[in-house]
Amino acid sequence: MKLFGTYKLHKPVVVLLGLTLLASGCSSSKNVNNESAPNTSAGNAPASNEAAADFTYPMSGGIELTYMNEQLGGTPERLPVDDEYEKRTGIAIKQLGGTPMTDQKFSLLLASGELPDIFLNTWLQYPGGPDKAVEQGYILKLNDLIDQYAPNLKKTLQEHPEIDKMIKTDDGTYYAFPFIRSEAGRVYGGPIIRQDWLDELDLSIPETIEEWHTVLTAFKEKKNAASPVTFRTMFLGERTGGFAGAFGVMGNFYVNDGKVVYGYLEPGYKDYLTTMSQWYKEGLIDKDFASIDAATVDKKMTSNVSGATIGWQYYIEKYNSAVQETDPKADFVAAPYPSAVKGELPEFGQLDNAYAGTSSAAISATAKNVEAAMRWLDYAFTMEGSMLNTYGVEGMTYNLEDGKPVYTDLVVKNPEGLGSDQVMSKYSHGTNFPMIQQDNNLPAKYPATTESIGIWKQTNHESHLLPPVTPTAEEADEMSSIMNDINAFVKETELKIILGTESVDKYDQAVQQMKDLGIERALEIQQAAYERYLNR
Repeated sequence: MKLFGTYKLHKPVVVLLGLTLLASGCSSSKNVNNESAPNTSAGNAPASNEAAADFTYPMSGGIELTYMNEQLGGTPERLPVDDEYEKRTGIAIKQLGGTPMTDQKFSLLLASGELPDIFLNTWLQYPGGPDKAVEQGYILKLNDLIDQYAPNLKKTLQEHPEIDKMIKTDDGTYYAFPFIRSEAGRVYGGPIIRQDWLDELDLSIPETIEEWHTVLTAFKEKKNAASPVTFRTMFLGERTGGFAGAFGVMGNFYVNDGKVVYGYLEPGYKDYLTTMSQWYKEGLIDKDFASIDAATVDKKMTSNVSGATIGWQYYIEKYNSAVQETDPKADFVAAPYPSAVKGELPEFGQLDNAYAGTSSAAISATAKNVEAAMRWLDYAFTMEGSMLNTYGVEGMTYNLEDGKPVYTDLVVKNPEGLGSDQVMSKYSHGTNFPMIQQDNNLPAKYPATTESIGIWKQTNHESHLLPPVTPTAEEADEMSSIMNDINAFVKETELKIILGTESVDKYDQAVQQMKDLGIERALEIQQAAYERYLNR
């Protein structure tokens, strides 16, 4: 990824956005309001590009738009950053809560016809693909609208074809404003372990599967850890390589030497399941891992029940803060993704594409003010919006010193004792928001938090990443039909083998059953889509 290869590669984005902002800021002081471009639905675009060129923030007219995200749960708490966004854009956002694309509630929402104006979700997962969502009239094709109302996103795409290639379909359709991760932001999770327990037991941080077995056994026998390692099922081998990466596999689709493969079919997956089944039988893996949630993992990690997990970067901050109040010696640190052979890199860890498809903001076909929706989203691609999303509000969370943002005491020495990430989650959009993420250089309370990314990125994962491909609508329908059955079957089989309710020998039958369910056709579709992506 050229654009975000290092922090240096963020500078062009900053410069780009700065130039764009400067250009738009110099264009005119005349606002475009709701009255001058009323009710611009898909077929009711603005009269001319001249009107778009005359635009500046904030919009007038007391505009309010509805917004839905992809998180299950109630309506999000209104935060200071929401107030600041409203003040700067002139557009109030009414949060409607959310539902992920994969939840049945999403289908019911579409059927109801009561759609939000801005529709944040993972549109690559839409049955039939994002082209189908456009064709069926749920969301708008944005191509012309970007020309008219999103000069900052357009400029970004013109200057950075790597991004442009990722966020459109094979026929060139733009369907959403993307969330693009920074290079550093592409790795954010991995193994976490109790360094103080290792020190007490005179053990080193484990680097291989064999060393992990030694360490977890010691945690169980000498630290009386009821669950030496705990984690949620999402970390088994699908969301990250977890322990599977040491066996040269992980769940789902990825690329080996230009060929799309399905990890669960690979021989290494049987070896991985054999080891996990053995560990579970020996009492090294949490006996409840198949059903626990994040809060339960946190509780076990902070109450001496478990000494290791696989989780996200700021879990290190959270665990250390919680435990050190009563046990100052407690020390959670990152461990590398394990390999099979000491000194070799594992094939997989955790690594996202810069654009993974998540947090993509589409505009519904029923949006009552399309221009306002486009302008609100495009604000994130201005320099001012980018600074707000990354560093919060100048004078409150940061100040510019010699042209560089420096965090204030509200962030660094929070009077309420909050961690910097907790403060910034209220005053900025660090992640999962339609924007180009900048490295925030957020200060961490514990050095281990900062060091974790460099440790977790030591894998060969980059060479296996499948980019955000878009099967045709017909292919996507077929894929959806095939994978609905296979996904459920794979997860059930994986759990049964690890829990010991089925023998590892059942794995060979499972592979055949996946073939019977159509996995080879799914691989053909993915391969074709991958080759089209490469040729975009």
